[in-house]
Amino acid sequence: FYSYSTCNSTVDDWLAVENEHILGGISINAVIATYTSPFIYKWNNSKEIIELPGPEYYDNKVPYEGIYIDYVNSLRQVSNGDIVNIAYTHRSKASGRMHKKSDYTAAVQDVADGLVDMAVGPFWITGERLKMTSFFTAPLLMDKSYLVVPRQGGTEESISIQFQKVMLPFSNELWILILGTIIFAAFLSVLLSDQFESASSSDKRHMPPRQRLRWQRNSLRRRKRAFYRLFLDELLQKGNCFTGAGVQQESDASLSNKVLIFGFGFFILLTV
Repeated sequence: FYSYSTCNSTVDDWLAVENEHILGGISINAVIATYTSPFIYKWNNSKEIIELPGPEYYDNKVPYEGIYIDYVNSLRQVSNGDIVNIAYTHRSKASGRMHKKSDYTAAVQDVADGLVDMAVGPFWITGERLKMTSFFTAPLLMDKSYLVVPRQGGTEESISIQFQKVMLPFSNELWILILGTIIFAAFLSVLLSDQFESASSSDKRHMPPRQRLRWQRNSLRRRKRAFYRLFLDELLQKGNCFTGAGVQQESDASLSNKVLIFGFGFFILLTV
C-alpha cells in the first residue's frame, strides 16, 4: 500500500509514465466519406474548392484540407509522437455499392471491414452505424432536426374544411348511428315522461261542456302538437348531454326514465 499524501507526493509522475506512448507510435489510415466544405475538401487545378467528388477523390496524391483535417492533425501533434502519421484515403468502391444511399455509411463499412482504422467527417450517430463500429469521439456539433410537412387546404381554411375536421373523429356510419341513438333516446324519454299526458290533457276538467266537446274533437291534433314539442325538447337535451359528455339525472324522475338515462350515459361513455 502506497499513499501519495503520506509521502508528500502526487500521482502526476506515475500518470506521465503510464500515459507515455500508449499507442506505441502508430500510423493511422483514415477514410474520408465525401467533400463537405469547409470541413473537408480538395482543390482543383484552378485553385477552386471541389464541391462534388470526381476522379481526384480516388487520387490520394491530392491532399485533403479543411477544419476536420486540421483538427485531426492537431491530435497527432499533441500526442507527442504516440501517433506518428495519419494517412487520408478514399472509400472503397465495394462499400459504395453496398451503401448507395449514404457515402458516410459506406465509410463506416470500411472501418468495420478493417480496411481503415477510422473515418473522419461530420458523421451522424445512427443505429445502423453503431452496429458496425463505435464512435470514440465526443460529438463536435449538435444538429437540430425539424419535420416540415405541407399544410392541407392551403394557407386559409374555409368553413367547410373546419366543419369536416370536427367530423373526422368518427366515420359517417358511426355518426349516423350516434344521431339515431340520440333520436331514439329522445323518443323514449317522451313516451316515458309524465309531462306528455299532462300536456295533452291539461285543463280538460275545467272546461264547459261545449268547449270540452270541441277539445275532444281536436284532441288528436293537440296530442301531436304536445308530442312534437316534448320530443324537440328531449332531442335538444339529449344532444346537449352528448356534446357535454354527461347526463342530467332528475331526483323525481320515474324508474323507467332513470334506466333510460343510465343507458344513454353508458352510451356516451363508450363513445367519448
